[in-house]
Amino acid sequence: MSFQPPNTFRPADTFRPYMPYGPPVPAPAPKIRHPNRPPCTTPSKTLYIRNLNEKTKLSVLTAALQAVFETYGPVLEIRARHSIQMRGQAFITFESLASAERAHAEVQGFLLFDKPMFIEFARSASEATVANEGGDLAEFRARRLEDRAERAHRVVPEIEVPNKILFLQGLPPNVRVADIEHTFGAHAGFVEVRWVSVKPDVAFVEFVSDAHAGAAKNALGSLWLADENTVPATVSFARH
Repeated sequence: MSFQPPNTFRPADTFRPYMPYGPPVPAPAPKIRHPNRPPCTTPSKTLYIRNLNEKTKLSVLTAALQAVFETYGPVLEIRARHSIQMRGQAFITFESLASAERAHAEVQGFLLFDKPMFIEFARSASEATVANEGGDLAEFRARRLEDRAERAHRVVPEIEVPNKILFLQGLPPNVRVADIEHTFGAHAGFVEVRWVSVKPDVAFVEFVSDAHAGAAKNALGSLWLADENTVPATVSFARH
């Protein structure tokens, strides 16, 4: 028995996002998942779909996605899983870029099982695209693993919370407490330098208040060059 789309479906040429049994409504604005990583706007043959109904059976969800998106052109692949990382998400790969662009524009916010779909362009090509274009899958997979390893080791800066104590890390072996006191003691509110004997490359600099420590940090920056022949030490607020 073939899949019968529910009443929230419409053919692509007459599609408008709307509530079941109700008048047309504007598509909701997609929510940005990470403020520091906005949606990809570079067109791609693969679309990333999120906000899918997690209670729908995977086979039914896949068939529904196929019914919606194949009206825009040949679909090479639909990837949807119920794993914790992929729940409520899917990737749709089209044969042509024009089909993907049109689907991205017209299906945005379309109700599927009572939830509007949020659609973005995928940040990288899919294996289906590489295979369809006659590319080297082995090379593509190896490069993708390298990219993932690089991202895993990439340091993500933390949001600092102001504190009256500054934390110095990466101090050169020849630096002295007197050198730190000379630099940081020139700023108002300086109290003392606390050296960590078991870790000689770190130290704490205390001020009378968060404001005084913040003023000193703003004046000195996030790096302090204790010795011109060494790598600068990092300056940050100590964790509470």
